[in-house]
Amino acid sequence: MASKTTLLPRSGQRRLLLGPGRRHQTPICPFCSFVPRTSGTQPRTARHDVGSRRWQSTTTTTATTTSTDPRVELERTLLELQTRAPNLVNLSRLQLALQGLRQSPGEEVVRVAILGLGDGGSGAGPTARRVLGMLLADPLVDEEAWERELEAHDPSRPLIVRVAPSRGDVGLELSTDTALHELHVSSPELNGFNLELLLMDVSAPYGYGAPGAVSIQALEDAVLVPTVDVPSVEDRVSPVTTPVHQALLVADGLMGAVNVSALPVSESSGSIKAAVQMEGVSKQQLQADFDVIDVSLAEQGVQLFRQGPQHAMDYERLWFASNLPALTTWLKAGARSTERATKPAVRQLIASLLRGTISSIQAEQARKLWRTPATQGTSPPGALDERLAEWAQHAHAELQDELDLAFTGRRWRKLGWWKLFWRVDDVAMLTNEMLSQRFMPTAEQELVYLTGRIAELGGDSPTYPQPVSSRDGETPGSEKRRLGSGEHAPAVAATASSALPKWPGHIAFTRRYLQNETVPALQSLAQKLVMQSLGTSGITTSLAALLYVSSLASSLYEAGAVAALGIVYSLGRMQKKWETARGFWEGEVREEGRKAVRAAEASVATVLEDGGARKAVGQQTEELQKARDLVARAEDALARMK
Repeated sequence: MASKTTLLPRSGQRRLLLGPGRRHQTPICPFCSFVPRTSGTQPRTARHDVGSRRWQSTTTTTATTTSTDPRVELERTLLELQTRAPNLVNLSRLQLALQGLRQSPGEEVVRVAILGLGDGGSGAGPTARRVLGMLLADPLVDEEAWERELEAHDPSRPLIVRVAPSRGDVGLELSTDTALHELHVSSPELNGFNLELLLMDVSAPYGYGAPGAVSIQALEDAVLVPTVDVPSVEDRVSPVTTPVHQALLVADGLMGAVNVSALPVSESSGSIKAAVQMEGVSKQQLQADFDVIDVSLAEQGVQLFRQGPQHAMDYERLWFASNLPALTTWLKAGARSTERATKPAVRQLIASLLRGTISSIQAEQARKLWRTPATQGTSPPGALDERLAEWAQHAHAELQDELDLAFTGRRWRKLGWWKLFWRVDDVAMLTNEMLSQRFMPTAEQELVYLTGRIAELGGDSPTYPQPVSSRDGETPGSEKRRLGSGEHAPAVAATASSALPKWPGHIAFTRRYLQNETVPALQSLAQKLVMQSLGTSGITTSLAALLYVSSLASSLYEAGAVAALGIVYSLGRMQKKWETARGFWEGEVREEGRKAVRAAEASVATVLEDGGARKAVGQQTEELQKARDLVARAEDALARMK
């Protein structure tokens, strides 16, 4: 018996890891790895091993010489595409395509998903199960064991059905020790097509009811790569992607017809087919793109024929009236091969995979170039220069407008010279609030957004020139702190290289400079002026009282004049110095803001002039062009392949 297969999740994608004896081989599809092989399946496993060894030897031989076999060329091109552009190609479908190319032409395994499409309330799993049973049923024999097992199967659990001739006395193999059930069926009409079927129930997500809401690419990704919830330990499930060549959507009733009609099934080039179970209704009456079937007629016909050959005419009439022959023809058309040629389903899979890769390349190019109406007709670097100039203009305007509002607002008026006597302790709080709310907050956010667009265009985050002090260990995010609790604890600079921003930090640095350097000085000056004014007033008042007491002043008015002179002098000096300091601080804030805008603009311009963004754009454009060339080579090899 072959080694047991295990499923292990890794980074959102499930890889199939084989036993110790076959670790060097490429992991096969989940269809072949859900259950351990029995002795009856050894010949098929042996063919896979021989095919893998034959492909490995062919690759080794053709590594130094150019192969003329388009099948080998296509396989090597897809492998190179997987290596160069893993984010642009559907890796699950690519692995299925590679597995088909490594098999003999005309003997590829064709995997078909039969999906019961529900509407969220009632599922179509039982209908899909009935359709599968009628497609595989043999009316020439009595009811077989696999039909009873299929009837008893829970539609909510996925089921793998392998169609192949019966091996000896064994006509049914149902695994019970693995995560998924596997059923081996012998169908005289489909035995020679090497089919593997996946039966599962799916739900139509919200939005399917709106025509045009789902693109063909999204439909193929959802239907041709269904996700199977595999039970794991401790009552948990692990989603595993199971790529298939074709998919049959089975819906039930009027709501099912509405869900199916909203899907672009006709654009799938035959890889996706839809059938709706509706009794007493024909496809011509609905004028729909999907097939209308009646499984009950097919079941009635099979039961009549099994009662005796005299019911052959009734069976034929009921069978064709059910419209199931259209589904059988579709299955055979995808899995039929003539003259040792590649099966149509495998060719459709590769063609669809290449179309999806081209769509991904185009979407990536559009995203990298971010062609918006404001930048149409200009190159991305030129558009960045225009956006930088526009940002600088808006930043200067915001600086002027916001500071005008700040220095004419209520907070600034609270710091009038005559209000310092009871607001002297609020100077730092009020000025810090003004700087935090009015010192170019929008310009700083737009600068971060602009540098993000540059990083998006370039593929990485460039290094912007920062303020001079940020390179001396005094970055905007660093500060000096004392270690320990003692008064004489040593001061050390707490600076980390990760504190440097990934955008020009001039605005934030200037704001911190104003808050940490100029605001404390302004607070100290206010306290000093208040103390000087109170001191001068107190001294002159004491002098006036002394003159009056010592009878040097002839009257109280003369003594009061001396006190008033001192008070007026102290208040006038306080007013003059405080208003001068306020005007100086206001001018310093404006000037430092202009310097910060110019420095940030120069920092971004330096990065743009260095050509880092342009070089990165060129490299990414070159990589996308290489991926496009690989797709063109694969399409050419596919066209030449038999």
